[in-house]
Amino acid sequence: MGKKYYLILGIIVLVVIAGVWVGVDFSQTETILAMSPYIEFEATVVSLSLGESTLDDLAIDQSKSYVEGEELYNAPSDSAVVKVDRVIETGGTSNFDWSSIGVEEGKEVSLDFSNTVRPTKIITAVGETTQSGSGVSHQIVHTRISFEDGYFVFRVNGNSVTETILPGLKEGSKFRTKLWRIFGVEVGEYEIIS
Repeated sequence: MGKKYYLILGIIVLVVIAGVWVGVDFSQTETILAMSPYIEFEATVVSLSLGESTLDDLAIDQSKSYVEGEELYNAPSDSAVVKVDRVIETGGTSNFDWSSIGVEEGKEVSLDFSNTVRPTKIITAVGETTQSGSGVSHQIVHTRISFEDGYFVFRVNGNSVTETILPGLKEGSKFRTKLWRIFGVEVGEYEIIS
């Protein structure tokens, strides 16, 4: 009779775990970002480091290093030294000290870019959701990187179909961005300011 109660208890635990798992949308990153420490700031580019390319590759003819329509395995690993002009906001659930990694108003800091400092398009697509009987399946859109019309094009999984164009940065560019401290700190999207 004791085995019967353990069996029932085990089934109840499995049902609860399955219910929580089915209710979680793993494609959503907003919750993770909302809890992570972040800083929003305006900065000026002091210098650029373009991975294995040279500064000449920023010229209008960007096909020198990349072939039109070429699918890439990795994004260029670009970084920039920027001067933080103004901190707009900090937040998140922990009190992370951004000055501990050099991000503070009036200071210069080297930052990596998750996409690239060059002209970029980020195309967010929604994966296909299908239902078969009582099961639901969600197909994730795998990240693809290509070079098209002078842009590095990143196709990524998301909740809606959007296209974001980042015009590229050069020395002296002023921009606004928001950094999150999740596993590392990298500049993702940014907005050019005058």
